[in-house]
Amino acid sequence: MLESYFAPNPATTRGQPVRLSADPTGKQFVYASGRSIVIRSLQDPSKSREYTGHTQATSVATFSPSGYYIASGDIAGNVRIWDSINDEHILKSEFRPISGRINDIAWDMDSQRVMAVGEGKEKFGHVFAYDSGNSLGTVEGHSKVINACSMRQQRPFRAVTCSDDGTCVFYHGAPYKFNSTLKEHSGFVMDAKYAPSNEYFVTAGADKKLFLYDGKTGDLIRQVAAGTESPHTGSIYAVAWSPDSKFIVTSSGDRTCKFWDIAQDKLVSTVQISSTSAPEYQQVGNLWAGEHIISLSLSGDINVLQMGNERPVRVITGHQKAITAAALTPSGTLYTGSYDGKLCTWDFTGLAQAVEGPKNETKPEDMAASSDVVAMGFIDDAVRFAEASKITGASAGLSSAPVSLAIDKSGTTVVAALASGELAVVSRTKVTKVAIKGEARAVAISGSTVAVGFADHSVHLYQLQSDTLVATGVSMTANTREITRLAFTPNGQLLAAGDAGGKIVVARPDTGETVTARWVAHTARIYGLAWSSDNQHAASSALDGHVIVWDIANPLRKTLIKNAHLGGASTVSFIDPQTIVSTGADGGVKVWTI
Repeated sequence: MLESYFAPNPATTRGQPVRLSADPTGKQFVYASGRSIVIRSLQDPSKSREYTGHTQATSVATFSPSGYYIASGDIAGNVRIWDSINDEHILKSEFRPISGRINDIAWDMDSQRVMAVGEGKEKFGHVFAYDSGNSLGTVEGHSKVINACSMRQQRPFRAVTCSDDGTCVFYHGAPYKFNSTLKEHSGFVMDAKYAPSNEYFVTAGADKKLFLYDGKTGDLIRQVAAGTESPHTGSIYAVAWSPDSKFIVTSSGDRTCKFWDIAQDKLVSTVQISSTSAPEYQQVGNLWAGEHIISLSLSGDINVLQMGNERPVRVITGHQKAITAAALTPSGTLYTGSYDGKLCTWDFTGLAQAVEGPKNETKPEDMAASSDVVAMGFIDDAVRFAEASKITGASAGLSSAPVSLAIDKSGTTVVAALASGELAVVSRTKVTKVAIKGEARAVAISGSTVAVGFADHSVHLYQLQSDTLVATGVSMTANTREITRLAFTPNGQLLAAGDAGGKIVVARPDTGETVTARWVAHTARIYGLAWSSDNQHAASSALDGHVIVWDIANPLRKTLIKNAHLGGASTVSFIDPQTIVSTGADGGVKVWTI
């Protein structure tokens, strides 16, 4: 049973705006991340739910005005409309209005009509009925990809779209049809939003300008604060209205957010997200829902803003990409690393904390924890060490990337299997290569006993003596594919070996005798293996996305968590004998009770 879900942060692409949408109550918001759609609480961002109905990478999601449905789009042009209230998220309808990426979705006031826009071949958008898919208008007048759309929430119905062709198009409805082209911008137009009062709409562009229009006629009223002394110096990617329609907030590539008073036509305040020029602090999306104001960084960080404050009042960090490595310390802190090199820690009571230290953009292949020292192996051929959420040092360079790590109890010695098939003993000061026969693929350690899994599907046992390994002569040969993961029980009396075919074999490391070879429920490569502190249960995670808990006393009994992670479950650990934590390619961290 899922106890907690710590969601990934929104997916971002440089130069492309990101859409965030809040429900009518202003208590939760929704966004796209990987192949999932995440529904997240604005009041407590540690509380989230996910929707996994898309088969392609998702691009946008929007609440209906009623709050009962969410329309979500993906990069293939599919729009799925589904129930937002129940955890089952029952699908209401699915359509493919355009042939390319869906960039934005808007609903009308009745939650009946949906406008979807983006990339396409024959057209860049469409208006249709949410239940039947019947056409309720045409989206035309643009020659390039449409970035955003917004629909007036009262009669007479109106809508506006904006595009890379430098124009906005105003529509009358319903049915929605072309009325006029708005040509005030001189570059890509990134966003267009109707005010909650429906009296106005505002557009924002790469030309760093904002224009205010009459919401009913589409006539230009003025450029917003045209004479301000401190305008944006980068593209404006997103704009959001205050609930009372008196203010707007803009998010820009210049790493700032600005609050504007529409009635008095002036700049109110500026929020500096970062004083550095790093592109990761570019602001690419925002949302103003009730008392909650957030802006999204290119890095995926969610910045909580307050009008009048020059800095974000809070920053919500997390992963955007697949989590490829994780390790749980004895004190209960989970370290995670994602494909883009981002490192986080979790204490399971709230949100992630970024690991401090030198900036890293290389993929972590594996992690191992002992006491409160965590060893991390990266694809740049290095092992780094962390303590108390800080990188505290790095090893000398290795001959290739460490793909599997095991660390001794003292936290000073690491055994590493390298991508080249070599084996090395690593400390903070030196690296010692170990002569072995075969290609090493996985390692585990218990006391001074080291298990090494090989590409020829065998496991051999060694003794760690100073900086080298001495063979004991004990081996396991019951696996049938390349060994991918090894794990000792806490008492060191059993060793589990997972392979590339999804099979797990448990044996005695002192004799090599097989205890069970019947753990064969996975259908793909084993990524993670862990034992409970009472030595009675093992948990496994695999490429098939499932997490399974096994009982050594009754090898045929198992608890299957089907499709725990979309795209594959990368790691699993026991928090206590009844609770496990898993990570996956979806970028999420999930805590399960068994």
